Amino acid sequence: MKIDLDARMKYLLRRARRFTPSRVTTFARQIAKEQGKWMPAVAVDMLWSAAFHDTAFIDYYEADFAALSRAERKTFMTSLVQHHIAVKLNDQEAAQTFNDKRLFHRRFGEFTGREWLDLGESGPEALEEFAQRHPVLIAKEPISREGHGVFRYDAADVTDWPAFHAELVAKGQVLVEEAIVQHPYLAGYCAGTVNTTRLVSYFDGTKVHIVSRVQKFGRGAVSDQFTWGGFFTMLDRDGKAVGRGHSGKNDTFYSVHPDSGLSIVDFQVPMWDEVVALIDRAARVVPEVPYVGWDVAVTENGPVLIEGNWIPGLYETRVTATGIRTGSRPEHEAVMTW
Repeated sequence: MKIDLDARMKYLLRRARRFTPSRVTTFARQIAKEQGKWMPAVAVDMLWSAAFHDTAFIDYYEADFAALSRAERKTFMTSLVQHHIAVKLNDQEAAQTFNDKRLFHRRFGEFTGREWLDLGESGPEALEEFAQRHPVLIAKEPISREGHGVFRYDAADVTDWPAFHAELVAKGQVLVEEAIVQHPYLAGYCAGTVNTTRLVSYFDGTKVHIVSRVQKFGRGAVSDQFTWGGFFTMLDRDGKAVGRGHSGKNDTFYSVHPDSGLSIVDFQVPMWDEVVALIDRAARVVPEVPYVGWDVAVTENGPVLIEGNWIPGLYETRVTATGIRTGSRPEHEAVMTW
C-alpha cells in the first residue's frame, strides 16, 4: 500500500524547503564508514529513496537501508508512512486526549495506576500534601514528546512550597505525578530510570492488533528516551528481545546494559500477557483514535500506562544490531489499509 499523491507532494515540498547538501554528505559519510560503502553511491541512493520511496535521511540511516535489498526495504515503516497513517486514521479532535497528559490521565485513569496533580487547579498547600505522600515528584509539561519536558524532584530538597509551586508553574511543569516503582527485574537493568515498553496498536473496531513491540532502557535519567541517553531493542510476539539494543542514531550497540551488565539479548518483558491485556483494554477507550503507540511501565503489581501517542513514534530493527532484515510494515499491512 502507498500513501496518496497529496501527502507525498506535501512531504516532498517540506523536504525541498529544508534540504541542505551538507546534511546528505554528513549522513552519507557516516553510513559509508559503517557499511563499507562508497560514499557518493550512498548519497545518491539516499536522495533517490527520499524522493521516490518515502524515506527520510534519518530513516535511511537508522534502518540500515544501505545494507538492505530493495525488497527488504519495502518491509520497513518510515516516518512519512507512519505519519500519514496516523493522520489519516486518527480523528484529530479526539487525538487531543493524547496530546495533553492531563486529559490522558482523566480519560485513562483506570490504567495509569498513580496519583497526579494539576498545578493549574491546585495550590502550594495541595502540592506539599501530595509530596508528603510521594517524596519523589515527577513534574511534566503536559504537552510534550520524546521525553522533553519531564523532570524529577526530591521533596526533601524543597524548603519553600509556594516558591516551588510558582517555579513549576513558570516553567510550564504543571503536571505532577507520583513516581512509578518498576518491577524488580526491570530495576535490575537500570534502577534510576523507569524502563518502558512501547507497543503500537491498531483497533479495527472489533479486535486490537499489536503491530510493533519495543523495549526501551534508560541510563539513570528521568526518562528512557533517546534525548536522555536511552536505547531500545525490538521485541517478538512473546515480549522477548530479538537482538542487541541500539539508540538508532549511532553505531553503538548493546549486547548487555552498559551500566548494569545485564543481558539485553536475553531480556524478557515481565508479565507480558498482562501488558498485552492492558493494551487490549486501553485501545478500545477512544475508538476514534485507533492507531496509537503506548508506553507501559511494569510494576510488581502489574503494568500501568505512562502515556499514549497518536503518532506512535518510529522504531525499527537495525540489521547491523540484530541481523533481522524485515521491518514491521507487513504487520501493519496485514490488519489495516491507508
